[in-house]
Amino acid sequence: MTRIQRKILTMSLIIIMIMGAFWTAISYINQKSIYEYNNILERYLLLNHVSTTSQTALAKLSQYVSTPSPANQASYEMHRKRLNDSKKKLDLLKNQANAIALTDYIFMLDSQIEAMDLTMMMHKLDKRQNSQAAYDEALQISKFIDETTLLLFKKELTNQKQFYESMIEVTSRLRSLGLWILGVVLIISIGFSYWFSKGITRSIYLLTQGAKEVAAGNFDHPIRVKSNDEISFLAKTFDRMRENIKELVAEIQEKAKLEKEIKEYQLLLKESELKRLHNQINPHFLFNTLNTLSKKAYLEDALETSDLISTVANLLRYNLRSVDENVSLRDELELVKEYLTILKARFSSRISYDFIIEEACLDYEVPPFFLQPIVENAFKYGVEPFEEGGYIGIKVFRENGEVVVSVEDHGLGMTDSVKEQVLSEQQTGFIQSKSTGIGLRNVVQRLRLFTNKRDVMDIQSSAGGTVIAVKFPQRSEKDEALNHGR
Repeated sequence: MTRIQRKILTMSLIIIMIMGAFWTAISYINQKSIYEYNNILERYLLLNHVSTTSQTALAKLSQYVSTPSPANQASYEMHRKRLNDSKKKLDLLKNQANAIALTDYIFMLDSQIEAMDLTMMMHKLDKRQNSQAAYDEALQISKFIDETTLLLFKKELTNQKQFYESMIEVTSRLRSLGLWILGVVLIISIGFSYWFSKGITRSIYLLTQGAKEVAAGNFDHPIRVKSNDEISFLAKTFDRMRENIKELVAEIQEKAKLEKEIKEYQLLLKESELKRLHNQINPHFLFNTLNTLSKKAYLEDALETSDLISTVANLLRYNLRSVDENVSLRDELELVKEYLTILKARFSSRISYDFIIEEACLDYEVPPFFLQPIVENAFKYGVEPFEEGGYIGIKVFRENGEVVVSVEDHGLGMTDSVKEQVLSEQQTGFIQSKSTGIGLRNVVQRLRLFTNKRDVMDIQSSAGGTVIAVKFPQRSEKDEALNHGR
């Protein structure tokens, strides 16, 4: 049986339920009367129990005082505990009519218990006169408790009389309403039929609107049908399908973005690999030739020429290293020093440079060939365009938990558009140095892969020069040990 069928049957049964509601109300009143009667009886029994326990505890105390013994003491303490437990149950009897009297009643019980405790204490201290005075006070309080118990009985009777009168009045009114209920049943039936049909048609309307939104490509509009039938189930299923399509579209977009990034990185790797393969053409022949020329120049007393040829050989040997193998910052700086030595030989006094290096940073692992393209860019735009030459400063230091490698020049500066192209994550518009073919943007991408961070390079540029700072997160000693172990 479907839920819609159940609703139709419910509409038919509702009339019978309304008719039976009247008789149910009468039965409820009768049941409530019985419950109230039992409750009244329990209240009377509790009050009587408290009064009886009060007298019994006092009698046990008198028995112990007259004949002290462990058995009499245990009997007294047991009845004292019962009196104290009964006192706690009295809070359940409170109502608006007896609240004040019952509160006083509880205070009297506390006073009797305190007087009995004082009697015991004075008796144990052998102060008979004080003990007798305390006992007399407890006895007087017990009499007050008996009187107050009778007063509470009277209040309970008065209160319950009002309850019974109200129940009789309600029953009389229900009988009068019976005839009105019979007349209203027809009106309710018509109203229920209208509400039932409207609920079905509204659910179908909402489901139709949701389908139109999905068909139009709008996956952000939820489908909410507030009903408890098959149409609601269909709407929930359709809404889950909308969410799945939305997630699938987002996943496809994310996958496309990831594939684009992978292609960009593959292009970078291919460019580096092609460069490495290009530099590896006949390496032994080139090394042997340069070494022969260096030795020949040395034998001819051309020491400066010999050193320059050795520098070129070392530079070539370093460039033949694999781009996948990390190097120390010390090795990168040695490469740059040899590169600047060659430039110094070419341009003499037109180029000046210096190094400011923290020795503690030299063993830090870095990707190979990241620094030479930056220095080459500084030379290209900070020294070469000027007839009087220029200056290049290289600094290595630690700052804010990072190892910073800074390259400074006093050249033309870099425009905002060029800087944006260098730091952009898009594939187009990167700057490429002339001799190595590895551009600044290539360096940025490789550094991002190495550090797994986006903010790896900071460029500060103006008309008076440019400062390019590369930032590496400083590793812990444990990480350094693991890297060296590899």
